[in-house]
Amino acid sequence: MVLVGAGFVVAVKHFGWSEITGKAWAVTYEVTGRAGAPVKISYTENPSPRKRDAPRTISVDGALPWTAEVVVNSGQKAEVTATPTGDEVLSCRILLDGERVWASSTAAPGRPVTCDEVTDR
Repeated sequence: MVLVGAGFVVAVKHFGWSEITGKAWAVTYEVTGRAGAPVKISYTENPSPRKRDAPRTISVDGALPWTAEVVVNSGQKAEVTATPTGDEVLSCRILLDGERVWASSTAAPGRPVTCDEVTDR
């Protein structure tokens, strides 16, 4: 244990934070199509930008347009998949730091759309 300022105690090894990556990406997932159309969405995120844990997949029901802001650790895949409930045409994008388009795709009517990319190390 290490005592740091104002009585704050950090137990690095105890909590599994021995491998702090120091590099993570702010990622924005976007799914678009007909406004208000229902979709099923799954996406990856890292529960902690300070741990080198495997990303987890989150599944949600949503309505278009849909966005989520997450953190993805370096060297891991950022991925969003959206499945329409009807014959909707869906598009997706992954943005880095809310600006740079990193991946984009548009699916055929009624088909799922996926955007994915592995982050830099």
